[in-house]
Amino acid sequence: MIAGTREKMQLFTAICAILLVFIVCVKKNEETSQPSSAEALKSLPYLTWVPAEKDVLKSGVTKYDREQSFEGLNLFNPRNLSRAYLMDMGGKVLHSWARKTDGDEGWQHIELCENGDLLAIVKDRMLIRLDWSSGLVWTVRMRFHHDVALAENQDIYSLIREDDFIPYGNSTLPILNDCVVVFSPEGDVKKKISLFHVMKEEVPSQKWTEIDNWIKDPKTQQELVLRKKKQDFLFTNMDPTNILHTNTVEIVGKNIKGVCRKGDLLICCLKLDLIGIIDRESEKLIWKWGTGILDKPHHPTLLENGNILIFDNGANREYSRVVELDPLKKEIVWYYQGEPPEAFFSVSRGSSQRLPNGNTLITESDRGRVFEVTHSGEVVWEFYNPEIKKADKKRAAIYRMMRLTNSKKYPFLR
Repeated sequence: MIAGTREKMQLFTAICAILLVFIVCVKKNEETSQPSSAEALKSLPYLTWVPAEKDVLKSGVTKYDREQSFEGLNLFNPRNLSRAYLMDMGGKVLHSWARKTDGDEGWQHIELCENGDLLAIVKDRMLIRLDWSSGLVWTVRMRFHHDVALAENQDIYSLIREDDFIPYGNSTLPILNDCVVVFSPEGDVKKKISLFHVMKEEVPSQKWTEIDNWIKDPKTQQELVLRKKKQDFLFTNMDPTNILHTNTVEIVGKNIKGVCRKGDLLICCLKLDLIGIIDRESEKLIWKWGTGILDKPHHPTLLENGNILIFDNGANREYSRVVELDPLKKEIVWYYQGEPPEAFFSVSRGSSQRLPNGNTLITESDRGRVFEVTHSGEVVWEFYNPEIKKADKKRAAIYRMMRLTNSKKYPFLR
């Protein structure tokens, strides 16, 4: 069990002791230094370019059933570019935003504001706000990642990562903590919620053993000192310290009797195979589901009928599905999967959006593919990212595509 909060001086002393061990180990192991973990990241799932051997010749809109698909404009960004597109149903780009920032390797995620401004996450570096003409409105530098949500009052909710140290028994263990940060429309911080302190009881005990073994390994200690020399943070999302890997924050838009209230926060923790709802005021977990059922999920969204739509990646199952959950009964009431199941599979990213006519727009991120299905599972619209390296048979991934259908919310689209 995690011990209660210690005095700040005790915690500071423990942190200094850990860092001192790191320095000593580097001096002892200079001749056997290990390569940076940055090289290892290149072989892991979060790639900007993904294999496209089977469909390398497919590009743009490849299917468009005008009668069954739901009309709207499609907003997306290729994962390899600092650029976003607003595209019609036929694949014509109607507008774009672009802004290169220092050191970025493409925007991870984007969100459109009601006035036409665009929010873009430069992963682990910053959140930027651009106007309609791609002029820079402001920049906030923190370790932003995965998601941005807009409240009715135009406050901005996003996710950041922070190096943290947690009292554990008679020692102190490091974690990569996720936090929800609330900003004003002008980019000023209004509130920060530590998700570890909300979710800590959900973390399996073996995670702490894994972290303890990892931090005591001389190779780890050496690597961490090298990281500290190169950057301003120690822990990455590929370390055992990444115990939550939160990939979604959504503001609940309505009361659901027996489940939550308007204004609560819906989150998704990939490492826990869990989606949950947090009371924004008390900062407590009030509802949860998924452990033992979901497999590395992404992007839960609350539907008009009070149900929750979830992209269930199936990283271990080796096929993906989209499920609709009744949160009160905790029962799956609808799902979509491929035929055969493995025909639809995004191991590390993905999203889904319920459209006003009951269809579902699905982003199969790791294939750079987006498609729309009816309630019965018929594909009525399909798009492949045209950003292709034909020689390498690779396509740029798409983290998430959203279809804009509400001209009242976005009056500039009329």
